[in-house]
Amino acid sequence: MGTSRIKSVQPNGTFEGAHGLRYKWEIELMDGSVGEVVTISEGRWNAGDEVEYEKTESQWGVKLKLQKPNMGGGNWNKGAKGGQSADVQKRIDASWSIGQAIAILGVCDSIDEETLLEYLKEMKNLSTLLLNIRNEKL
Repeated sequence: MGTSRIKSVQPNGTFEGAHGLRYKWEIELMDGSVGEVVTISEGRWNAGDEVEYEKTESQWGVKLKLQKPNMGGGNWNKGAKGGQSADVQKRIDASWSIGQAIAILGVCDSIDEETLLEYLKEMKNLSTLLLNIRNEKL
């Protein structure tokens, strides 16, 4: 595993994965490593970010696995909760549930305040329900 900073991030297309839309990025690191990274959202990685990474080569090219330093010791098979503080994990869970609620409800296209507030209430309720299901609190 190496540590470096991101030098550049270039979009490299999208594809529909088993769990939804995925974004591909060509990332160059300051140490000269270059490879493709797949994310579930845009804006995950930016130039200047410090990262720990693993580089693998296959018939499909060079792939990079990136993570923020000290976020689980570089063991991607360990699961998302490895090494997280309770507060960090709570924020990750909240972000996940909000993202899932938006995926289910769709994006609110209205700028009307009343419609937007109703959408946000629905999103909050659905997000809370999803977290409860995930944490088996039903």
